[in-house]
Amino acid sequence: MILFPGEGDLSLVHPCREMRVGRWRVACIFQTAPACGPSSSGAALRLAEDLVADVLGVANHTVRVATLLPSGRPIAAVSGQASCPTVSVSHVRDMYGAALSFDGQVGIDIVCPHEGTASLQTFFTPEERAMLPQHTRHWYASLWAAKEAAYKAAGLDIEFQPLRVHIRDLGPDRFQWSVSGPHDRVAGAGRLAMVGQHVVALAVTRRAGKGGVGDECREELEKVSACF
Repeated sequence: MILFPGEGDLSLVHPCREMRVGRWRVACIFQTAPACGPSSSGAALRLAEDLVADVLGVANHTVRVATLLPSGRPIAAVSGQASCPTVSVSHVRDMYGAALSFDGQVGIDIVCPHEGTASLQTFFTPEERAMLPQHTRHWYASLWAAKEAAYKAAGLDIEFQPLRVHIRDLGPDRFQWSVSGPHDRVAGAGRLAMVGQHVVALAVTRRAGKGGVGDECREELEKVSACF
């Protein structure tokens, strides 16, 4: 189960169609991985397609989610047309998840707390280490998940460099973040939660580009067309 304070429980499989991450609206879904089945990355993309279909109220077979190279950033299309929601996926060995947002650029990451070892401190700034209320695996995992989700939400299509992703105001369920790229700096808000035994981070920022949503969708359509 996943708990966002004041919003109740979210179960595995059944999507949450709307929650708030900062000032942005986000939908998400999580699912346990079967013992045998498709690759985790492929299963996460299919789960993202299910989420887009559910939220938009369209048939699943009309939705496709592909990844853009070289970053691997996922893009959703409905009946061959780029959809306005931004999407993000994450997976670990025994679980995967997907998130979307209509009014923001979203990123999601899932981390098993057992993987939150002290060695991660190499990728944390002194200011970030000072924020950790307790130097435990859970908090190491939370900070790492926040960095991964923020990197995805920033959408800068640059190599993941953890020390360029800055987390601040880290709490039990929220954080603020910024990512410094070669020519830009992106900032936004984030949420932390537990899904079963896993730490989940959701990060959101404003949609990229200066045009309206329609302009953004047309730009994404050109990218999506090359993927299918």
